Amino acid sequence: MQDSPRNSHGLALAAGFCALAITLGVHSAAAAQSTGVVAVSAKPEASAPPAHAGRATAARTKPDKPAIRYFIEFRSRNALSYGHAYVVYGRLDAHGKMIDPQVGGIHPASESTIPYMVGHLVPVPAEHGATDGDLEDQYVSARYRVILSEADYNRVVAYIKELEASTPVWHAVIYSCISFVSDVAKFMGMHTPPTGMYPEVFINNLRAMNNGGDEELTLIPRVQWGLAPAPPPVE
Repeated sequence: MQDSPRNSHGLALAAGFCALAITLGVHSAAAAQSTGVVAVSAKPEASAPPAHAGRATAARTKPDKPAIRYFIEFRSRNALSYGHAYVVYGRLDAHGKMIDPQVGGIHPASESTIPYMVGHLVPVPAEHGATDGDLEDQYVSARYRVILSEADYNRVVAYIKELEASTPVWHAVIYSCISFVSDVAKFMGMHTPPTGMYPEVFINNLRAMNNGGDEELTLIPRVQWGLAPAPPPVE
């Protein structure tokens, strides 16, 4: 979400017209906010008051408390194998802390390693949602957080629930945890890398492909292989 520009007004205008222009400017800024499904800023900048506004105007336009923000975070975490990919979604409080985060994803329907190994050959029954360690920062190997409007957030959550209900089996190649995350990203209109890679590499490349071209694509799971520390939590 980006701040909308406001037109400056000459000092020669009468006080009544100046007040009216400020009011109209505020309404125009609200109407100009982006309505796209995703907003790739993990830490949006707060709107600043107009340069010519006095103390009274700034106090009048400042909200009593920051609005609740909605997010989805694409994640990968370390595991004994090559890792796991999933999404975390929910709300953020005024300090950027997650409020009751939820996990979306797919994995074999067992804590045993046998279905996981069999699932490299034939599809096996799947479970959805959280697995052990998904919400623990020390296991995270890559992350990409996206801030959403409330309406877009509700649409994405509804799609995640629909996807979980329509994917009864897991397969390491045909439909894996990365396939699930990729489908969510595609629904949001994002560019997605190929699914046949380490979860850490997939999430890092997903971020690089949708974050304004500031990052290079990678082929190495540096955190998974112990070559780099875990990424810090998003603030």
